Amino acid sequence: MYKDEKGKDNRWLFLNKEGKAFSNKAKIDLENYVREDTKHPKKGEVLWSAKYDESPSFKQAYRGDSSSDGWSSDGFRPSRRKLRMNWKLETKATLRSVKFGGLKYKIAVKAKGYATRVIRVSYVRDAETGKARKVTTYVDDEYVKKVSYKIKDADSGDTVDKFKIKGLTKDKLKWKCDAFTASKEDGFFFPGPTIVEVTGAVDPAFCLLMAHICSTEFGPTEIKNDLHPDWHRYDGYDSDGFGSGSGSD
Repeated sequence: MYKDEKGKDNRWLFLNKEGKAFSNKAKIDLENYVREDTKHPKKGEVLWSAKYDESPSFKQAYRGDSSSDGWSSDGFRPSRRKLRMNWKLETKATLRSVKFGGLKYKIAVKAKGYATRVIRVSYVRDAETGKARKVTTYVDDEYVKKVSYKIKDADSGDTVDKFKIKGLTKDKLKWKCDAFTASKEDGFFFPGPTIVEVTGAVDPAFCLLMAHICSTEFGPTEIKNDLHPDWHRYDGYDSDGFGSGSGSD
């Protein structure tokens, strides 16, 4: 909904996102529906704006594997292999007051988790030729264990607040800090809506924008979506995944 006229009861807000998430060219404007700019008739007044300082930096470190043995025409060899990779993420964004100016905060995000790849090799015999054909399948999974948030005053560098949440679970995701509380039904494919309650003593528009960033752009689901393990960096990794050695970053 939007209102053409100003009024104390007309307090609809709109989050306008430009650019791809997790990109240093992306930003989010929190606007109202006071649209008085003739050059941009569909744009409201920008109350607060958030800009990503950098693209996320995933540090991937590979370790060990486990194999089960099977029989093939080449002799006794692994038919299943499981690779595991631990990862860490660090990224930042800046939130600043636009309409009234003055206030500016930095949000630093750290996350960690792990990813697995299970490789299976089987042999299918052709009914006509009698020759065996090798079939390789992959099952990939990524896991977010924890996400930590730290809010700093951009000018003084003082820490204003810090909090953390567990990663993707079967329960609700919950954020709680001095500025807001938020909850979201978990689910990778069909996540529920995010319920936000502004609790901070500062500008509620800032609290709302920060809640949105923490629960979406810097939330476990988006982090998982952006993680792309490079399994080919695993030492000895070949097209079947049965190379020798364990990998390193």
